[in-house]
Amino acid sequence: MAACIFVIALAFAAVPLFAQMVASHDLTLGWRAPSEHISVPETCTQSGSSIANDGSGNPADVGSEATRLQLTITGISPSPLEIGNDFIAKVQLKNVGTTTILVPSSADGERVLRVSVDSAAEQYEVGDVSFRLLTGKDRRTPVFLNTSGALFADPEDKSSYLPLEPGNWIEIKEEGLVECGLEDCLGEIHPDNKAEITAWWYQRVLSHRINGCNETHGSAKVREADSAPFAVAVRNRPAKSAKSAPKK
Repeated sequence: MAACIFVIALAFAAVPLFAQMVASHDLTLGWRAPSEHISVPETCTQSGSSIANDGSGNPADVGSEATRLQLTITGISPSPLEIGNDFIAKVQLKNVGTTTILVPSSADGERVLRVSVDSAAEQYEVGDVSFRLLTGKDRRTPVFLNTSGALFADPEDKSSYLPLEPGNWIEIKEEGLVECGLEDCLGEIHPDNKAEITAWWYQRVLSHRINGCNETHGSAKVREADSAPFAVAVRNRPAKSAKSAPKK
């Protein structure tokens, strides 16, 4: 009996006592991505540009059970969604790991952009939520929707992050458009009373470096999370009701 009580006590001890929502970000009210502040010298007659995938921003952190995030769609409006019209989505980003996770906390990326002293490099961290919609009979190819909103941080300034303790979560509200947000869409959006929408959180460090007359843009993944499917209905928009959402 004593052993049983001890096991139960350990189980309760593993659960955070003060799990709660610690922040709410309404990105429909506005957000700003950083501009590039460095460029190749004007004296360069020829310049080169390349893209580098830097791999993981924190190799010991990516995919770790101790730093897992859980993404949940908590609401989509209007209902049903209308093809070609905008929508508002609410998601919950929860720390379901066992250690504190740092999440970008500023909607103004320009304020946290880090430029090196010699103006040869700049970087910032960004986390955003994108949405994928599955409609039609086969539901094999999701359509990445056009979404708007992101959170930013300075990788060298911990105060620009929100420390998300185990069990705690943040709420994010953002705007999207029921249309493909990619240049090359592999799928189509069809009216569907049993469609499914999923969300994807992607957090990475973006960098821009100048080396002589060459520049390199880099991306280093920090962490990501996928949500479970959220049931929605999708229909064609009524005539004369089309409107556009801000491009991402």
